[in-house]
Order: sequence, then C-alpha cells, then structure tokens
Amino acid sequence: MKTLCKRHNRHPMLLIADDKRSFKLTQKESIDLELKLNVSAYAKMWTHIGDVLYKHGSSFQEEYMELAIGEEEYDFLLKLLEKTSWMQCQGMS
Repeated sequence: MKTLCKRHNRHPMLLIADDKRSFKLTQKESIDLELKLNVSAYAKMWTHIGDVLYKHGSSFQEEYMELAIGEEEYDFLLKLLEKTSWMQCQGMS
C-alpha cells in the first residue's frame, strides 16, 4: 500500500487506484465510504483503507492524497459506492 500526501489548492481529493483504474473522492465521500466499509465483512481485514478514508475525510488541511490498492479491494469499494446508505452495506462481502 502506498499513500502519498501532496498540497493541493482548494478542494482536497483522495485518488484511489489499482494498477489500471482510478477514481477520486471528496472529503465527504471519503467519510461516507469509510462508514460503508466499517459495516462490511472486510472492516477488520482492510483497516488500512478505512484509516486513509477517515484521515482524508476528517482532515482540516487542504491536502491531496493517493491510495494504491489491489484489484479485489478496488472492485469492492466500487460496490460500496453504488449503495446509497451504509445500512445497505452491513455484512457485505
């Protein structure tokens, strides 16, 4: 896992990427995704991802972050993003 922090202008974003694809999250989206991950079956296994999501979402600094993850993790995060509520993610695997 690689996490890079760089200064960015006004809108801090989190870039999540595997070897081929990527997507960006705002701070609010990072917190929403972290909540969904926390109630899923992968909450304990992927704490490193949850920690980055929380750090980015709760940061008061204007920083741009990048998180490199594997294909399985990336696909699962996309599934979580499709859900409109964290309640729909309970126990998801």
